[in-house]
Amino acid sequence: MLAYLVCLGVMAGSVLLVALTSYLVNVTENDGSVLNLTNLQLSLTSIIYYQDAETGEYEEYQRLDGSENRIWVDLEDIPQHVLDAYIAVEDKDFYDHHGVDIVGTVAAMVNEYTPIKLFSSKRGASTITQQLVKNLTMDNDGSGIDGAFRKLREIYRAFVLEKQYTKDEILEAYLNTLRLSHNWAGVQAGANNYFGKDVSELTIAEAASIAGITKNPSVYNPYSYPENNLERRNDILFFMHEQGKITTEQYEAALAEELVLNQDIRSKSFVNSYFTDMVIDRVISDLMDQYNMTLGEATEYLYNDGLKIYSTVNPTLQSAMESVMRNEPNANGKTLFPIKENTYTNPSTGEKITQTPQAAMVSVDYNGGIAAVVGGLGEKTEDRVLNRAVDSLRQTGSTMKPIGAYGPALEYDYIHYSTALFDDYVKEIDDEKNPGQKKQWPRNYNPGYSMTQVPVVDAIAKSLNTIAVRSLAMMGVETSYDFLVNSVGISSLSERDKDLGPLALGSMTEGISPLEMAAAYAIFGNGGKYIEPYCYTTVEDSSGEVILEKKIVSVQALSADTAYIMNRALKTVLQYGTGAGLAPKRLDAVGKTGTTSDNKDHWFIGVTPYYSTATWWGYDNPAELSVNYTTHPPTTAWRNVMNIAQADLPSKSFPVSKSVQVFNYCPITGNIANANCPDQKPGYYKSSTIESGFVPVCQAH
Repeated sequence: MLAYLVCLGVMAGSVLLVALTSYLVNVTENDGSVLNLTNLQLSLTSIIYYQDAETGEYEEYQRLDGSENRIWVDLEDIPQHVLDAYIAVEDKDFYDHHGVDIVGTVAAMVNEYTPIKLFSSKRGASTITQQLVKNLTMDNDGSGIDGAFRKLREIYRAFVLEKQYTKDEILEAYLNTLRLSHNWAGVQAGANNYFGKDVSELTIAEAASIAGITKNPSVYNPYSYPENNLERRNDILFFMHEQGKITTEQYEAALAEELVLNQDIRSKSFVNSYFTDMVIDRVISDLMDQYNMTLGEATEYLYNDGLKIYSTVNPTLQSAMESVMRNEPNANGKTLFPIKENTYTNPSTGEKITQTPQAAMVSVDYNGGIAAVVGGLGEKTEDRVLNRAVDSLRQTGSTMKPIGAYGPALEYDYIHYSTALFDDYVKEIDDEKNPGQKKQWPRNYNPGYSMTQVPVVDAIAKSLNTIAVRSLAMMGVETSYDFLVNSVGISSLSERDKDLGPLALGSMTEGISPLEMAAAYAIFGNGGKYIEPYCYTTVEDSSGEVILEKKIVSVQALSADTAYIMNRALKTVLQYGTGAGLAPKRLDAVGKTGTTSDNKDHWFIGVTPYYSTATWWGYDNPAELSVNYTTHPPTTAWRNVMNIAQADLPSKSFPVSKSVQVFNYCPITGNIANANCPDQKPGYYKSSTIESGFVPVCQAH
């Protein structure tokens, strides 16, 4: 009978063993890719870099946290005391077992599934190999029968993993997949985020602190529960000392070390800058175009595949722009950009909507790189919101004059620096407010006409509409339109804009974005060269292979002499014109103000030897702005940003064209002055126009 029972037991055990083996083989048949440590398909954090102007080296600007914030680090780059901390607390026999602690596992299962309690509390007895299996498979079934089967799968997989890989390969994978607080994973992310260091720089105490988080990231998060983390850290230091990993002297020093966390990370809002949002959008768009990815595929790839994005951002300028554009009240409670509510009715729903003014600012450098961008007023509270500097088209007002009228007219010798044109209306047009009646057009911003000859340079300084329209009319709208579209990259014009008003005064069908205006104005500080703006140069995948590379599109929009003459003419705006008194400190600067006739859009576009910057102010749903301000807000904002961003930059000047000659001109006639001309002013002229007699000498008064 006993033999029969033994035989029956053996048969039942064999059947059970075969069933379990079959179950484990079937349930793990797809593990080949998941547990492939040679080519781990992990969620890796992508990073945006900027180039340090002093060293030329690329530094980290921002991490793009996807499902996990993870930066891979090779085992050889991890200090021994970091390895020792994890091994001491998680698996002191790591290098001696074959993936599973058999004694510990059996004891834990007896404790869990029988009335016999070998421990006072539950004990997992998971080795580092088993924890790696769990991290990679995400097989986390809970207690009871499900938990038992999960444990069997884990044990089987651990044995398989140990047969295929070395201990060091397993340990490296574990240290790069372990989970910490938030969505941070791996020891490198832990070192970066908790202590603001590379993992290679961690002290013994810091290594123990991070190692202590793994047991329960919520309970042992040093930011949220520093006391819990400190207690756990000290336990780990004890284990390290007990196991001979550190000396008594090291142990005592580590115990005494204060827990000093990275407060920059702790206080960070985790809201992207407008620049980061722009980079994300551009990279996703380029991935879709070049690799035929869907939006979802490109987004997933960007956030989770460890891309290295080499951007054009200048952090100093970006920070200065963000600071000014937060529009915080001063000591007197006044804001730079006045906040006045406006209510309008949504035509689709009839809903009353209240809005406050918005603003945007963007700077490009003379390589075409977008150096900084802010797409709204106030504190940014969400990611990938409307970026008004890039995505909003607005009427440009008088900022259109230098690129739509004066610049190309000067280039093609229809005018020169001091050409005198008559300040009077050009034509009569229908008066929309008074049907059947005519009105004079164009009107100047300050109504009325001087009825005198005004030199072009003075018309630029005073922003006279009449002179800009006359200059454009001499050249022709076709020439202006072609210049704007094909030479300075204005993409939002349409055939309906081929008219004097849109091309000289900015009353276009759709408008132009601040980014395109900044890039167009860069020709006045860059020797006439237009470069299509971009926010990154290259993108590499996690293995270092270049997957995206920006092709630089450059056009010689104006000759160097025209660019320099326009530069000198625009300087008068800040000297005695509409922007007088608002030039930034130290470096030379030029620019142009712009206001639409209905006061719905206010602009300033400023150019320094380092940057071309466009600033816009208005309501999202166009409405008349209050003009009750002490100084022009867009111009003042630009000045304040430049004063911060350029404070420590080396002295630099605009490029001077050798083919430009300086002569005094007569403010009355605009011609080259003679000895009898009163109140002479210096003017800038192409050598060719002087030699040809295009710029005549003033006759005796």
